[in-house]
Amino acid sequence: MRRVAGLPAVYWWLWIGYLLSSLGTFVFPFLALYLSSRGIDARQTGLVLSLLGVGAVLAGPIGGQLADHAGRKPALLLALAFSAVSALYLGFVRSPLAIAPGVLSFGLGVSMARPAMQAIVADVLPPELLGRAYALLYWAANVGIAVSAWIGGVLAGRTWLGLFAGDAITTVLFAALVVFRVPESRPTPASEARAVGWSTLAGDRPFLAFLATHFAFMIVFWQFQFALPLAVVRSGFGTEEYGRMMALNCAAVFVTQPFTARWLRAIDRGVLLAIASVWVGLGFGAYALSSTMPQYYAATLIWTIGDVVGLPLVSAVVASMSPVALRGRYQGAQMLAQALAMVAAPLVAGAVVDAWGLRALWAGCVVVGFVAGVAHAVLGAARRRRAALAA
Repeated sequence: MRRVAGLPAVYWWLWIGYLLSSLGTFVFPFLALYLSSRGIDARQTGLVLSLLGVGAVLAGPIGGQLADHAGRKPALLLALAFSAVSALYLGFVRSPLAIAPGVLSFGLGVSMARPAMQAIVADVLPPELLGRAYALLYWAANVGIAVSAWIGGVLAGRTWLGLFAGDAITTVLFAALVVFRVPESRPTPASEARAVGWSTLAGDRPFLAFLATHFAFMIVFWQFQFALPLAVVRSGFGTEEYGRMMALNCAAVFVTQPFTARWLRAIDRGVLLAIASVWVGLGFGAYALSSTMPQYYAATLIWTIGDVVGLPLVSAVVASMSPVALRGRYQGAQMLAQALAMVAAPLVAGAVVDAWGLRALWAGCVVVGFVAGVAHAVLGAARRRRAALAA
């Protein structure tokens, strides 16, 4: 395979593998239904599902460390092996005590693959192509998840083992492509670079400020999983209407994502992240004014603009800020921030809704979105100044 659309073959093999794996994303969306089918009550189901978040929190630092220390390829293959074995294991076990470690291992494996994969992209592409490359990966994930939700619904009605085996098989196919088509890309570290590590990252104040801003943004963004279903039900609708809203989001990403990265590449990434933060805040804020499904659909499209414009750029900004020897750890730190936001989002939503109601939560999303937007604009300007001085 030669260069396609200006991107090298190794990137496209990675992209194909990621798409294949995403087409088999069956465990995440159907795990709660699987647990219910095993006779596990709601409280135990919640506890078991929380282990996915625990795995994701652990995966960022572990995956980043492995990618930098052992190499991108071994780290990615180890993560894929964890994911595949865990998915298959879940198809055979029955009791909560047996299911729990499988869920933790699965959450760890799935999230642990991302720092290595994102580091590979940063290793093999020049900085000016990173935004587009990460956007295409994000598009592949959305397409895969949308298709897998439909396929998984068919499989879940017939065989749970087949569902989880399908997830494992697509993961193994991804691993096979990595083995045969994706070479090790980690640059040979200079002798003085061997001593740097997490202490260097912890002392990088601009990067920590970026992570804090991204954490705030993601607390708003994750409300589509936590507060939004509650709002839909309280408005007198059900899971079918909520599913249509999510399908609308996926469809909008599918149609626009391949083109937006090319159209917007001349605009500074800090400016784009600021715009994305404001749109996401406004979109979730618009739910406070929504009482009919057309209004809910319109609000969803508003925050989807921020989704399309901003989320794929985060990995590109992280790659541009990270030292070559620490690309895996910097990407792992980004994953940690997102995972912590996923844990914090339902806690924040629950506390605000219980105290002041849903309208207060949506108003808070607008405020946080604007604050994150200002922070991204300021941090982006600071990165441009540092780049100009370095040149």
